[in-house]
Amino acid sequence: MDHLGHGLALQHAVFQHPEPAKFEWTEAERPEHYKGFRSPLYPEGVPARYRLAKFEKTKPNGWNPTLVSHEGFFTDVPGFENIAEAHSGKALGSLSLARQGRYFYWGYSVDPARMTDGAKQSLVNTLYYMHSKRDSRTVPFVCVTREKFRVFTWLGRHRPKPYLRGVQEHFPGSLVPALRKGFERTFEAADEFVKTNLPYVYAGKPGMPKDAKYGWLFDVDRDAQALGTPNNERKSLERWIALAREGKGEDRERARRCLKRYVHPDIYPKDDDWAAWYAKQHDRICFVDSTGFWWQVDPRVLEREVAGTR
Repeated sequence: MDHLGHGLALQHAVFQHPEPAKFEWTEAERPEHYKGFRSPLYPEGVPARYRLAKFEKTKPNGWNPTLVSHEGFFTDVPGFENIAEAHSGKALGSLSLARQGRYFYWGYSVDPARMTDGAKQSLVNTLYYMHSKRDSRTVPFVCVTREKFRVFTWLGRHRPKPYLRGVQEHFPGSLVPALRKGFERTFEAADEFVKTNLPYVYAGKPGMPKDAKYGWLFDVDRDAQALGTPNNERKSLERWIALAREGKGEDRERARRCLKRYVHPDIYPKDDDWAAWYAKQHDRICFVDSTGFWWQVDPRVLEREVAGTR
């Protein structure tokens, strides 16, 4: 990314309090590689002409860090805030300002002397804002989300000279060896994998393999797939509970394995009374890929519960 940002959530506190941030703006035509795509700050896509705010006085001689929200990281955590996008030559959806819990991501690497007045004020405002978030719940990051595989089905696909490292290297490199062996390393193979397997992939569980470059490797949950129950859908959780209580044969065992695999140990019922457990946890839980593919307590719920005891 360069020295510019766009898609700014201008009503957010980091741009408003204690003083409004005043940026230098330029207008530009939408880049070709943004066409047809959406992102958290562009739910309807980027318009034909869009505005860019200058965060650094000059374009950096080198690179700035970029958090690519499409590839997941911790952007799937409830309460995650997308605040500004980077001007990236890679893809739409590269965040330059974001928050999760007590962590704030500032994607511009220059020192204050090279910041514009708007960026300086935004940084001051961020300090004020994060002081108000000191009791927020930051969740542990374990693995990237499943969305990274969807990214590689389109990233650089329609360039005159297609970007192939995604499907030839990064996509298969992120899979467990058994799945990697059968992958053809083409965009078409990536399309088919995503269509067939994406609702059932998982990673980050104890005992699963890790790679020095890609971290936790992804496998396909054949139990969830056989049941037709995507692991991140609430109706799947409810079906596993029903089958664990009243199912028969292999379907019952598959459901029990899914519950063990995806219900976080912190809230797993000790007595296997799933009906009572779900009645208690129904309004507290959510599914998060990036913490290790768990049904767990929503961090916003934990924040409210802690605040209620004070």
